[in-house]
Amino acid sequence: MAAGFRVTAILAVLLLAAACAPRQRQAASLPEPTQPPASSQWIGRDIIQAACLNDLAATGAKFELIAQAEAGKDGCTLQNGVRLIATSVDLVRPAEMTCPMALRLMQFEKEVLVPEAQRVFGQPLKQINHAGAFTCKRMTGNSSRISEHGHGRAIDIWGFVLADGRRVSVADHFRSQGREGQYLRGVNREACKFFSVVLGPNADAAHAKSFHWDIGPWNRCGS
Repeated sequence: MAAGFRVTAILAVLLLAAACAPRQRQAASLPEPTQPPASSQWIGRDIIQAACLNDLAATGAKFELIAQAEAGKDGCTLQNGVRLIATSVDLVRPAEMTCPMALRLMQFEKEVLVPEAQRVFGQPLKQINHAGAFTCKRMTGNSSRISEHGHGRAIDIWGFVLADGRRVSVADHFRSQGREGQYLRGVNREACKFFSVVLGPNADAAHAKSFHWDIGPWNRCGS
């Protein structure tokens, strides 16, 4: 009888100790990823490149992926390149550039080019006339360095077209006292806030007829 009581008492103590012992906390489950793997949406692009492409697509830009270009014999490259077909306005023709350059151009268009056209002319901007983006060439005035065009990080702009068909040309109107000149000088000054290097007729003779905007590693505002 005493032995049975002792066994019962021991079991009671063990059960009480187990109940009071700290319980091991289960590891919190990680949230399910909301973004698909980069390779499933943008074939051949890594996660960082895919993030830029997602942002560019969100702007409403029309574009196509183009092949990655490794450094060639002339030193030109094109990483995470796109063929930009249309922005919020028309392009005179598609332009090849890096995704970051395309994204910066879209931002500048939305915040400066389009609203300034409406403010200055009282009508929408219809088209951007450019002289090219990715081109394998040396820097103007310094042939020892690859131009930012050779890396797809630059674009040359020679004018715009308004909704009523009026053409605004850097070559013809940059120094005019009319609204065309006001628009061109204004947007090129504002470009210094968005691009690393901004060149135009005030910079040098090589840019007397067009604007050069790039997102390279150097800084110069020669608007």
